[in-house]
Amino acid sequence: MSKQVQLHNEVILFGRIMNRQKNIRCNNKKAIRVKLALPNDDNYDLNPNIAYIYVYDDGQIYNQLKINQAIGINGHIESKWGQKIIVDVLSFIKEPANC
Repeated sequence: MSKQVQLHNEVILFGRIMNRQKNIRCNNKKAIRVKLALPNDDNYDLNPNIAYIYVYDDGQIYNQLKINQAIGINGHIESKWGQKIIVDVLSFIKEPANC
């Protein structure tokens, strides 16, 4: 076996929705592109890291994706036409009202 670095393409991300864009095509399917702010693990006071994720659109999910909503995703990285994070499971994080 060669000395190449092998990567596992599964990801788990937790963050807040900064922006969302409807009517995007991802792998020739209708999708929603979501800009996700991920907390900086070294220091929460620093600017967050940014990730763009793609959620396949079923026609109902877009209205549930609210700006500043905390979410967690389990997804995978596809690199056929550029590297993209495709969401497999999307979870909405319920927060206390007094936060």
